[in-house]
Amino acid sequence: MMSTWLARMLTVLACAGALVTPAAPGRADIITPGNAPSVRVLSYNVCGAYSTCQYPGSFSTWLNTVETQVTTWNADALMLQELCIEQWNQLRTRLAARGYVGIWAATVADATGCAKWGNSDRRFGIGTFVRASTIDRFTANLAVPAGQEARAMLCARGPVDGRTTLVCNTHLAQYITPDNGMSQVLGYADGWAAGLPIILGGDINERPDSTALRVARAGLPGTGTFAEVDETDQDQFTEACKAAQANACASGEATTGSLGKFDHILVTTRDFRTIKAAVTDPGISDHRLLAGAAYPEPKNPSHVPGDLTGDGRPDLLATHETGTLRLYGGLGNGGLSTWRQIGGSGWADAVVGHRGDWTGDGWEDLVVMLGDELWVYPNDRNGGLGTRIPMAGHPAGWDYIDHLAFPGDLTGDGTPDVIAQSPYSGLWWLWRGDPQQLPGLQSSPTQLGGAELAMADLLPAGDTDSDGRAELWARDRTTGRLTLRLSTGDGTLAAPSAVTGGTWSAATHPLIATGGDVTGDGNPDLWATTATGDLVFHRSASRSALAGPTTIGSGGWPAIRSLS
Repeated sequence: MMSTWLARMLTVLACAGALVTPAAPGRADIITPGNAPSVRVLSYNVCGAYSTCQYPGSFSTWLNTVETQVTTWNADALMLQELCIEQWNQLRTRLAARGYVGIWAATVADATGCAKWGNSDRRFGIGTFVRASTIDRFTANLAVPAGQEARAMLCARGPVDGRTTLVCNTHLAQYITPDNGMSQVLGYADGWAAGLPIILGGDINERPDSTALRVARAGLPGTGTFAEVDETDQDQFTEACKAAQANACASGEATTGSLGKFDHILVTTRDFRTIKAAVTDPGISDHRLLAGAAYPEPKNPSHVPGDLTGDGRPDLLATHETGTLRLYGGLGNGGLSTWRQIGGSGWADAVVGHRGDWTGDGWEDLVVMLGDELWVYPNDRNGGLGTRIPMAGHPAGWDYIDHLAFPGDLTGDGTPDVIAQSPYSGLWWLWRGDPQQLPGLQSSPTQLGGAELAMADLLPAGDTDSDGRAELWARDRTTGRLTLRLSTGDGTLAAPSAVTGGTWSAATHPLIATGGDVTGDGNPDLWATTATGDLVFHRSASRSALAGPTTIGSGGWPAIRSLS
């Protein structure tokens, strides 16, 4: 919504000449609440504050109308734009009784028209509801030209149809050039999602063939491409799309009368399929309601070591001094997406690793030492934590060890292993995974290596020679020298070979970690924190040579207690 009614009318007049009247609605592609795919999302600009389009009826009728749409569609999420705070307050109370949690972001501090809803608080903005018991809230103000109405982005991260998803709501403006603010929105979503599925909706203030929608469809490397829910409606296809016999078209049914389709719902194409939409008119705004639906794309493990989210790219885990556990999604080039929290408290002193499938479902899981106990946290198929399971065979008594390493399958028997260091002798011991009890370890360890590893950190380098067995990097904490140790398959290690490209002592690089082959060239790569508080990445030149560092995170990394 523009700042004033005049601004709104100027927008209408400026765009009207370029419009093509949409084709009459057909029936072949129409979805109904009875046949829509399982993931269902509603987006609606409700014009809560502007007298020229504000609903003239009673507040109770307005509430009943919105609530009816939510229940009729059995919606997983509802995104509302041009919403007054009291509308959101009252709707939040109603929908809470139906299992929804709501979040709000204000863009205007005092919108006169909001007085209609009976509250002296006349804030105006956007609101989102998700059918979940709890969600994480993210919001950002978009950069707009001086003197123009503020615009915001509001996201909820929580379960949608049983899968953790980022649901984002926004109201963009044509004065945010060159793409109405879409590139800003995508940047925030890319970071906050960190590899999760994304549903992005709202009043984009542009038609389907605009720059804003082209930018959205292209997406970003971290999120992949997007599809608009109404782009498969063949009854709305342009003549060019019909002539080309296209399966999707930058078109769709009008949501704003003479302006055409200004309201959109976009979903990440790698996460959703069978995308459909319907446009209905509840009669309480100058906009129509857009209902989008899709099925979740079946998500299969990539079998790439280090990949927790199933996108084929190794990820990085970090414990923070505040006690939280963070997931940094790998981007495939050594860079990382903005972190998302997957563990809420009690992780500051945890020892965490993620190599290997410990539960037999094909997905890489987390192995965690908390106190003297060893637990396996099954992967929830989005990189999050399932209900933890005690490590069979040796669930407790781990307080006698000094360091742990999680190499994956070191012995080549098809089960991941654990390596532990004795604080007394400095020797490392191999605990073989037990294929007879998942997750589990065999009854007794065998010595791995000798005294030369007493001052070493062991890192899972992956299978660098394609023999079906994981290898190790050993970092001497004092000298910083890095060596590659191949697995012989019988529980021992071959003689070390030097890894060139620098030294990484504990003094200059407090934490180091490898995602194995991060860049896809077949060789292991390295992440490391520096004494100055940065995070650097070393790309491999070969399996025994690393290139110079590239800084990918500036400042803040001293608060990280461990990397894996």
